[in-house]
Amino acid sequence: MMDANLKKFIDAINSDVDRQIEEMLSEAEDKRTDILKNAETEALNEQYIRIRSAVTEAERKEKMTVSKEEQTSKINLLTHREELVQKIFRKVEEKIMDFVQTPDYEDYLLGLLENEKIHDNTVIFLKPDDMKYVNTLKETQRSNCVFTEEPSIKYGGLSIYDKSTSVLIDKTIDNMLDEEKKGFSSKYRLA
Repeated sequence: MMDANLKKFIDAINSDVDRQIEEMLSEAEDKRTDILKNAETEALNEQYIRIRSAVTEAERKEKMTVSKEEQTSKINLLTHREELVQKIFRKVEEKIMDFVQTPDYEDYLLGLLENEKIHDNTVIFLKPDDMKYVNTLKETQRSNCVFTEEPSIKYGGLSIYDKSTSVLIDKTIDNMLDEEKKGFSSKYRLA
């Protein structure tokens, strides 16, 4: 829709400039004929230079106006796209917040620990609200791993830190959401 409006605007400007140029050139030709009749060649050259200058100035102004309108349209489009992306991810965040309140979330946390090598030197980080699941999570482990609060986890999930190897496995929903945002931005270029 914006591109159609911009095209109409550009066509209108081009039409007006073409008409003005035609009028200027027509006037110039009439004056040139009169001047030639009166043998005032020098005056003809002066007038022609002025008209060419006016035409050049009109063309310059048209290009500047079109360029400004194109830039404004691009900025408006990018702003609109960014607002849509923000809206999409706000909806995703709302769905995540709803999900972590369901009984399925506990099963989700248990699933994150499956197939992970958990031992006595392992620390599992949870968001403060998820500490209520520690007993259930401990029941599935055959080690004396440590569960601790991590206030930086906003949405949920967990991180597994192996103290013996200094390896951190980030299985937080926060990290997955960040990765999703990065992937979305690169797949759907907004520039």
